[in-house]
Formats: sequence, structure tokens, C-alpha cells
Amino acid sequence: MNIDDLVRRLKNPRSMVCGVAAMTADKFAWSCLWTRVVWAVAAFMNPAFVLLVYFVLALVLPKWKPGY
Repeated sequence: MNIDDLVRRLKNPRSMVCGVAAMTADKFAWSCLWTRVVWAVAAFMNPAFVLLVYFVLALVLPKWKPGY
């Protein structure tokens, strides 16, 4: 696997684990690549808190409607 394959995989909106990064990028019209990079950096810096937030968002984001 080279860097181009990694970047292509990170840009792909298909879910990797729970799909929280892809759903967050879609909800706010952000880049899927950079959303995943930010999640990875945050997880490296504080894994316990990010894991908790990640799974809470996995439960909340599918039910969240814009404008509320």
C-alpha cells in the first residue's frame, strides 16, 4: 500500500468503523479526508475521550436533523 492508496481510501465516504467521520463530513459538507485525519490526530492525543465521543456520535448523527 502506497500513499496514494491511503489518500484514496481516506477520501472514500464508505464507512471504516462506524462511519462517524464520513457522516460528520457529510452533515457539515466537510472533506472526508480531513475529517478522518482530525479524528485520527484527536484519537492519538486522547484516545479514551475520543472513543467515547466517537460512539456517542455514532448513535446521535443518524437521528440528527439539520436546523435543530
